[in-house]
Amino acid sequence: MIPTVTVIGSLNYDLVTFTGKVPGAGETYQANAFETHMGGKGLNEAIAVARLSPEGKVKTRMVGRIGTDQFGTSLKQCLVDAGVDVSNLKTVDGSSGVAVILVEENGENRILITPGANGKLTLSDEEYASIFKDDTFVVLQNEYPDTAKSITWLKENKPNINIAYNPSPYKPELISNDILSKIDLLIVNEGEAQDVAKHLLGNPVTSYESLAEEIQKLLHQGNIKTVVITMGSKGSIFYNGESKPTFVPSKKVDTVVDTTGAGDTFFGGLVSNLALGHGIEEAVNFATKASSLAIQKKGAAEGIPFYKDI
Repeated sequence: MIPTVTVIGSLNYDLVTFTGKVPGAGETYQANAFETHMGGKGLNEAIAVARLSPEGKVKTRMVGRIGTDQFGTSLKQCLVDAGVDVSNLKTVDGSSGVAVILVEENGENRILITPGANGKLTLSDEEYASIFKDDTFVVLQNEYPDTAKSITWLKENKPNINIAYNPSPYKPELISNDILSKIDLLIVNEGEAQDVAKHLLGNPVTSYESLAEEIQKLLHQGNIKTVVITMGSKGSIFYNGESKPTFVPSKKVDTVVDTTGAGDTFFGGLVSNLALGHGIEEAVNFATKASSLAIQKKGAAEGIPFYKDI
């Protein structure tokens, strides 16, 4: 049976303006350039899983909401072009999720996110039951309002499905012993790891190796039971309760163009490799290579590489 990875989450249409300065109230200023990009953590992760899987070897599905505007049409087509199953991507009245981004010459950015259709992504028990059957992994993040229910329903009704969770953007109410006890694969970056340490353990990070050990104890101890802490240009640490935490260095590149979406690329590459039955160390190495390629291209979704590239 072909493994199935289902992503529940957000889809955003990014409107990006590059400017020498940000105008003040009542001021008009001529910008330098304008670009549009596909985004949203859910869309990025779904495309990453699809592109970073051998053709025909992993089925990737997207559960989400788009609006009745042209943005929604474009977001859906982006997923279709990547080979993602969009049968559970529903259209609702109103606007799709939109991110308006101002980028200054010094690299500083200001982002306004309108959730739009993403804010309407809530599923009934009947919908969960009709969508989830024999999935291998379900990929979750915090850019939609139903994350806690998704985790609880899946673990209570489909305990053999691996729940892969990136708690971003960070919400303290979703980091609890109860929630983590239902998670099979937790992936956090340095900042999120420190937030978890302070919130749950009451201590700042002294060592990411020891933190990985402490967090792993809080996870569901069936299935894959693994925590991964990513540390940007340094690399990542993973631990699954066996032996000791393992550090995997990053792949050095000559030119960094855009780090947007690198974490989503890593997440998608990791899950796709695990769904294929590879071990955690091999999967982390694969994901590390994928993210090193992603940062050499502009755009979150556009920069995600393909399996053959790795």
